[in-house]
Amino acid sequence: MSIRTAVLEGRVKQFVRSESGNLAFMLEDNQGNVHYCFSAGKKPILNPSDNLVLIGSFLSGSKFRISFLLNKTKNTEENLIDTKSDWTYKVSLVSAILVTCGLLLYLIFGPLLFPYGSHSYIYAIVITIMSIVFFVPIMIILWVLTAFFSKSRKKGSKLDREILKLKEEYYSKAPSTSTIKTVDTITKPNFCPRCGGKLPAEAKFCPNCGSEF
Repeated sequence: MSIRTAVLEGRVKQFVRSESGNLAFMLEDNQGNVHYCFSAGKKPILNPSDNLVLIGSFLSGSKFRISFLLNKTKNTEENLIDTKSDWTYKVSLVSAILVTCGLLLYLIFGPLLFPYGSHSYIYAIVITIMSIVFFVPIMIILWVLTAFFSKSRKKGSKLDREILKLKEEYYSKAPSTSTIKTVDTITKPNFCPRCGGKLPAEAKFCPNCGSEF
């Protein structure tokens, strides 16, 4: 499945049902094309006809997975990247290391736990074989899962960098929505507000009535 990271801008046309229970809606872009957009992580609150800027990836055709959402109507933004794969990688890695170390320690020091003797020796061999038969497949499965999650994690990190780059490019090209408040320069009146007499420049008192400014 080819994945293309892109920026998609348009308005919410209608909400649709998502099989995973997450956010899903149809977005009409500025060219009139309609795209199926969904979030694999968080579920932000949207309204029909909201103007959005989406950063994410095209999975196939017009199916778009959202990673970053900018709501221009509400002037809000939200990161929707799913980070669960990072936790699954860490859990599988720690589990694989623990099972591997435990099995190796038992194979090395396990026979020392049994007293010397023919019956004890046979019992130790049986326990060792049973441990190998039971734990080795589990160890292999855990390491395979760790390799799979590691590969997905690297792809996710690469996708995150591409999304961050697209986000910076969009904000650098988009016009600023911030308003700068200017403060008018306060000038002193040329005439006294009390008697109407003409005031000299930088005057602090009226020379006619003595009013203080």
